[in-house]
Amino acid sequence: MYRYDETKNLFIAYAKWRDAVDRTEGNETVFGSNAEISEIARDLREDAEFELRILIQDLKKQNPAAIKEWVELTKQFLNASEMGVSEEQMQLRKQIARDWKYSRSPLGVSVRYPHPSQYWGSGIGVLGPDLDW
Repeated sequence: MYRYDETKNLFIAYAKWRDAVDRTEGNETVFGSNAEISEIARDLREDAEFELRILIQDLKKQNPAAIKEWVELTKQFLNASEMGVSEEQMQLRKQIARDWKYSRSPLGVSVRYPHPSQYWGSGIGVLGPDLDW
């Protein structure tokens, strides 16, 4: 399905970060009975984001084509029309797709992707296109 195994790894790493954000955002308190749980949730989110960033850094040198494929497949998925999706959700998905960027220059590879919270209200679950763990 993917030309590169690393592309699937990118989808999984991003999905883990989205899942961590979706499960923990808004449930934090600094003081009180949930302070320890909030700290654990924040650590999980940060670990997932860090894992994704490390993978991207490694692939910039080893296989930038996998990053490009990841960005292109995600944009295609977000721009695809689906039955039963409201106009508002389609517009949100198109906005998210515009936030995905890949470029290559003599200075190296650059990639930009949206924070997982931008997906809220889009009707898209945590997993990406045709990806199921």
